[in-house]
Formats: sequence, C-alpha cells, structure tokens
Amino acid sequence: MSDTDFPASVHVLRPRKVSVSRKLDKFLDATGLAHSSGTTVSDSTRPEAGSMNAMFCADCDQVEYLTREYCRCGHYLAGQLQDEYLIWERNIHAEHLELSAEVERKLRPLRVYYLLAITFMLAPALSVVFWSDSFALSTLLWWMPVMLIAGAGMFAEKYIVRPLKESASLVENYTFDTFLGQRCGKTTGS
Repeated sequence: MSDTDFPASVHVLRPRKVSVSRKLDKFLDATGLAHSSGTTVSDSTRPEAGSMNAMFCADCDQVEYLTREYCRCGHYLAGQLQDEYLIWERNIHAEHLELSAEVERKLRPLRVYYLLAITFMLAPALSVVFWSDSFALSTLLWWMPVMLIAGAGMFAEKYIVRPLKESASLVENYTFDTFLGQRCGKTTGS
C-alpha cells in the first residue's frame, strides 16, 4: 500500500488520549513525549528560544525548528512563517512610505533657505552685468552668505535624507534571509 492511499492527516502524529499503563505513562512523562495540556516539559530535542533557527508555534506556544513544516502538536508552521514574512514585508513598505513623507516634510523649510541664498546671488550678478569692468570685493562678500547657506543646506539635507536612503536600500534588496535576521534580532532583544 503506497502513501497516496491514506489521507494526509494520517501522517500527522496526534497526542494519545488513552493511558496504556502506569509504567509507560511515567516513561513518556520523564522523556517529555507525553502530551500534557497545562504543563510544559523541557524537551532537549527542541531548539533554544531566540535562536535564528527557532520559532514559537502559535498553537501550543512551544519552540520549534523553522525547517519543520508541522509542529509536534500538528500546527502548520510553514504557513505561520509565511504569514509573518508577508506582514513584515507589508510593514517595511509602509514604514518606507511614512519615512519618505516625513523627510519631504522636513525638506520643505530647507528649500526656503535655498531661496534665501538665491536672493544673495542677485546683487553680485547685477553688479557683474552693469559694472563688469572690475571684480570688486563687494561681489565676493555677497557670495560668502550664498556659500554658507548652500553648504549648510547640503549638509542638513544629507543628514535628513540618510534614513530614507537606508530604508530604500532595505526595500529594494530585502530577502527572506533579511527577514529571518531581523526576526531573530527582535526575539533576542537586539
């Protein structure tokens, strides 16, 4: 008889409901193989909580390996992990949109300072057009505030836009491994 003759639920182990013998019950309790509804027994075959290769089962709250498709309680872990990934993916896109709106809001006053710098550029430009016979010291003095305002604006803009560039890099280059790394960082408290 092949595997295809049985329904898929046959291969999923279910906890036992009937006691066979006291000796067997003691053995199962000692090894952590017995299904207990209230108490959790530490199982050496389960991974450590917080490792990159572990996740908590949403059904039984036990730590289980990421590579397992089903938890030992029968819960579908692969689907749970895919759901977590899709939520994480949606969140990084939403955070990037919020960050871009915030950066745009912060850059608006900076653009007003650039307009202020343009007003300081008009006086030397007019003096060159109408009095072009000599380069005066006053032209250089008019250009100094322009350079200071534009230079400070460029540094401020670079500082404001840096988190947006990092977020854009994450949104463009994320993988499932990135998700696992950040997921592990959240569970360990990093």
